[in-house]
Amino acid sequence: MSTRRRNEYKLYYFNSKGRAELARLILAYAKVPYDDVRFENAEWLQHKDRMPNGQLPVLEWKGQLLPQSLAIARFLARRHNLAGSDEWQWAKIDAMTDTINDTLGEAIPIYRAGEDEEKKKEAIDNFLNKAIEPLFKRLEKMLDDSGSDYLIGNQCSMADLAFFSCYDFAVGVFGDRLPQCQHVAALYARVGQIPAIKNWIEKRPVTPF
Repeated sequence: MSTRRRNEYKLYYFNSKGRAELARLILAYAKVPYDDVRFENAEWLQHKDRMPNGQLPVLEWKGQLLPQSLAIARFLARRHNLAGSDEWQWAKIDAMTDTINDTLGEAIPIYRAGEDEEKKKEAIDNFLNKAIEPLFKRLEKMLDDSGSDYLIGNQCSMADLAFFSCYDFAVGVFGDRLPQCQHVAALYARVGQIPAIKNWIEKRPVTPF
């Protein structure tokens, strides 16, 4: 009989970072082992009917299934010390995470452009100029005004990991076209050097997005 302890969580998603990466970063930060279940598209169709809303990501915990990427992230953040020091701080962390998630949603036209290179270039430029640049400039001012090493409070939170995931995605899309924001870039580097996060980045599957 096997004595291997079963992991507490299973996270179901596709073989990409996408909307599951924030949950993965939270679990990495907390050093919590979990089953990182990744479906290829054809394989996903065999499992779709049993997933809430027929969508991914889904977190399984104690035999229960939780859908929606931000609901999953909030649940994990609260359980693993990434939710701030009080209720008001948590509300600000939650709001910042929503803001970052809304910004990432502005990238959808890039993928809808398909193989139309002209439309794709226009969508990429719009994402940079109308979504990423305004967000980074607001965060730059916030960090400059607060003098803090993190977005909310004085320690890493869900908001910082959401930001890290967003910046990571933006680097892949824009490369050296990213806005030059000193404090924002320093926050990205700071979070990336957290040993547990650094370890995850080094070992995670390589995917384009």
